[in-house]
Amino acid sequence: MTSEEVTYADLRFMRLKKSQDQELQTARGKDCPRPSSCWRLATVVLGVFCLSSVVAAGVLAARFILVCHLVCERDENFTLQKAVMESLNQQLELLQAQNLNLTETVKQLATSRGHKCIPCPENWLQYGENCYYFSKEWKTWQESKAQCSALESRLLKIESKEELDFAMRSAQSYSSSPFWIGLSRSGAEGPWLWEDGSAFSPDLFQIQRASPSPFLDCVWLQGANIDVARCDEYKFSICEKVVVPAVVEQISYLDRH
Repeated sequence: MTSEEVTYADLRFMRLKKSQDQELQTARGKDCPRPSSCWRLATVVLGVFCLSSVVAAGVLAARFILVCHLVCERDENFTLQKAVMESLNQQLELLQAQNLNLTETVKQLATSRGHKCIPCPENWLQYGENCYYFSKEWKTWQESKAQCSALESRLLKIESKEELDFAMRSAQSYSSSPFWIGLSRSGAEGPWLWEDGSAFSPDLFQIQRASPSPFLDCVWLQGANIDVARCDEYKFSICEKVVVPAVVEQISYLDRH
């Protein structure tokens, strides 16, 4: 082989190697971008990640603050309710103590210095908020009315079924004779009125009358019977007045012991 042929072969080999190196560099350039592009991409990704982290942290912080606020409000409400309950309990204890003191005071007043508190005068019966006096003196209706007035009372006015039952039972225990009550009328056709001028309600009881008469204009009761008679007839009577809150009566040594 001549020197020219050797030179030509070497030159061809060198060109082929250079061509292969260029193709290899081109392929490497396609597989991996330049360093500046890689850093730029990494920076963008890192920035997005940091921004997401900041947003998430902000949301969590806002939720945490809201929860803390709600917890604080709940604690404040609980503290306020506790204070109110303690105040109410103190007031209740104070009222109970005052009630106990008043009860003891009433007891002492009722028994001190040989006196006792009674709601009705002597020889009067108490029922509900009223005192009743069953007179066993024979008087006309008008005289009985005047007697009750002198006792600062009035003839009986029946206002309920219970009061009617009480009056009937008590009158029967006092006497088998009839008792005037405060119900009358003016004339045979006049309305039945109580002593204070109020109208009579037939729902309470029925007035038994055999026949109409201008003289039968006052009502009396005897046991379970209620009827009318002439007002100038003589009968017992029932007086009524409101209970006196604090009537004091002297009691004897034996009553106190």
